[in-house]
Amino acid sequence: MLFIDKLLSLPLPVLNHWGYWIILLASLLEATPIFGLLAPGQLMVILGGFLAKQGILDIGDVIFVAIVGAILGDLMGYVLGKKYGYSFITRFGRYFFFKKEHFDKTKKLMNQHTGKTLVIGRFNSLTRAFGPFIAGSTKIPFMKFLTYNIVGGVCWAVSFVLLGYIFGKSYEVASKYLGKFILIAIILSLIIIYLYRFVNKRKHIFSKYHLYALILNISSLYLFSKMIEDIVEKEFVTKLDVWINTKITLLWNPWLNKMMIFITNIVSPTNLFILSILLSVVLIYKKKWYYFLLFLFSMIGGLLFEVIIKLIAHRARPSNALIKLADYSFPSGHATMAIIFFSLLLYSFKDDIKNKILKNSFIVGNIALFLLVGFSRIYLNVHWFSDVIAGFSLGLFWITLLILVFKAIAALSKKTLDLILKFLKG
Repeated sequence: MLFIDKLLSLPLPVLNHWGYWIILLASLLEATPIFGLLAPGQLMVILGGFLAKQGILDIGDVIFVAIVGAILGDLMGYVLGKKYGYSFITRFGRYFFFKKEHFDKTKKLMNQHTGKTLVIGRFNSLTRAFGPFIAGSTKIPFMKFLTYNIVGGVCWAVSFVLLGYIFGKSYEVASKYLGKFILIAIILSLIIIYLYRFVNKRKHIFSKYHLYALILNISSLYLFSKMIEDIVEKEFVTKLDVWINTKITLLWNPWLNKMMIFITNIVSPTNLFILSILLSVVLIYKKKWYYFLLFLFSMIGGLLFEVIIKLIAHRARPSNALIKLADYSFPSGHATMAIIFFSLLLYSFKDDIKNKILKNSFIVGNIALFLLVGFSRIYLNVHWFSDVIAGFSLGLFWITLLILVFKAIAALSKKTLDLILKFLKG
């Protein structure tokens, strides 16, 4: 059974039951003021259509819940607009990318072309999120609003569910040529790039090094998907695995064996737990809360991903290992956790070292350590070569993704805090 079949056959209520509730909630939030600019409702509706084509969800049910969510979201926006109106937008709208001139323009369109604004405007993120609110605040008659609300909600839901459904068909065709996992990586990459540009265009929060993080993120995602694809399809990398596994035994000698065992034990579960506690204490003591939270989420998330993928992949370890282990092989947990730990150690403290020689030594030392840990797993034949490459790429993908997400959250949290303080001051 292929990897993707194992994944889809797992008892995942989020896909086959809760999926409808997720689509309902996402489409509802997408049509409400403020949340509509942030909620990925349109993406979830497209994904619902895609999953319907794969036979996981029912297309009729997906369309129904998307319509209900869209209509209810619009009704909530209308009620909020009628109750709070213009003063709320002019006072707090700028904290959520909505300026006074946007309100005035949409208000003018609403008065002159109510139907077009509510129906066609549903396909634009700004008017979709604030159109119903403005309709309520400008006293558009409720029955008139409700009629266009239903028409717009139905058109929007049907269009994007069918878009996802058509994409599902295209996915089946494209996956035959590109490979399922590489195609999934391409799709995820496009989503990440879109969200990066969406946030940066409005907030301008990312610097040059965040662009490098984005490039590393996309590259590592592709590399990880390539390892999975080659393993599932028994392509070149599996042949390389066998060749390296056979040849590496020629290097074995008692002294080097002990050295590799010592290196691999640096990130054994017990040692890694102790090192993580020590690093956490240092970060808390230095009040580096941002880095502490980043480290905490990176380590926990990396461990969960690595364990879950191991259970799904069910890849056996090499039979000629120098150390016998009973669990699964793909990806290498040591490689995943080593690159996360030492990269975050480097990321958290490199700027604290002012001496250039010491700083460069610190950088090289951390990189060398996680590379040595990865090599030790190959040397000891407890992992295939592709297991280690997949572990490194998985860890790097997760770290860089969290760096971008944390930066966005930090910027949005500051704006939200300013909003709360202004609201409390009256």
